[in-house]
Amino acid sequence: MEWALLTPILLLVIGAVIQFALVMNARHVALAAAQSAAREARTQPRNAAWQGPATARADDVIRNVGSHVFQNKPTVAFTGSDADNRYVEVRAQAVQILPGISFPVVQRAGGPIECFRPDQGQGINCQ
Repeated sequence: MEWALLTPILLLVIGAVIQFALVMNARHVALAAAQSAAREARTQPRNAAWQGPATARADDVIRNVGSHVFQNKPTVAFTGSDADNRYVEVRAQAVQILPGISFPVVQRAGGPIECFRPDQGQGINCQ
């Protein structure tokens, strides 16, 4: 009788632990893709089209590291860039094993554009 009452609770706890592990794994893959895409975007010249290489880099990381951890194909968005910074955001849904609950994954990475700045001269923006 005790096992009949405890088994559903035990199965639910085991399912929740597995779901948590899947969500964390999906977050790590999305973060790795966002960081790699941001690194690619930051190394492109100022006036160059950097969105294409960044998207290709994120897709490559997702394909090689773990495309199986997402329920749908992740989307790569560019959440902004200013004179000195570029940002990349990866959005997806983690694999779902618990019914009725969706687990969105959003990871953002970015930083300053890498460029050569001479020791002498004026200005803070890369030209």
